[in-house]
Amino acid sequence: MSYIDTLIETKKDVENSSDLKPNQKLIILNLIEKERAIKEAEKDSFVYLFKNITSRDDVFDFQPYLGESYLLAKGHADCCVGIFSDFSSLEANAKLQNWLSSAIKVVDYVVIHYLQEVLGEDPVKHNDHGKERSRYIQINRNGIGAQKAGRIMDNLYGERNKMEHQTKNDPDDPTKQRIMPPNYRRVLRNINRNFPAALTTFNDVYKEHYQ
Repeated sequence: MSYIDTLIETKKDVENSSDLKPNQKLIILNLIEKERAIKEAEKDSFVYLFKNITSRDDVFDFQPYLGESYLLAKGHADCCVGIFSDFSSLEANAKLQNWLSSAIKVVDYVVIHYLQEVLGEDPVKHNDHGKERSRYIQINRNGIGAQKAGRIMDNLYGERNKMEHQTKNDPDDPTKQRIMPPNYRRVLRNINRNFPAALTTFNDVYKEHYQ
């Protein structure tokens, strides 16, 4: 029996146990599920992240097409899993900012390949935005299969920027500024509502093009 199979079997035993109090069961089951997720992610964190976020098992095999970039994307996927092992466990706190930053990096490798190799376009820098966000804007236009994903990623990139650069004038001294805590709850709702759709869209357009 593999380690993961043992975890699954142990989970069933805990669920069926009459010797544990409900709160004890909950703690143990959460620990088992976190360990199972981490072990699953160790096989391929990129695949795990896509499956975990989209709730799909039929994830496109990006590796042959992303080439060396796939390993770099996996590195950022590792960071995501290290911060929150399961998409459903995202929390409205400072860790969410780091998770979103790494998740955006994962998608960036998918985006730049889509632009250059699928659409056959050179990335064009938008006058008002940096190179990274410009790629989302370039995809977010009528007639492009990944238009929805481009719009979502542009929006989430904006959320990330606001979390990193949110300041206001100090009401007690207008010559000074205060760093404001981000509205993590709003960002979390946005991620939960839209990020799965972005990954699903990229998954589908890659399948349509390559299969």
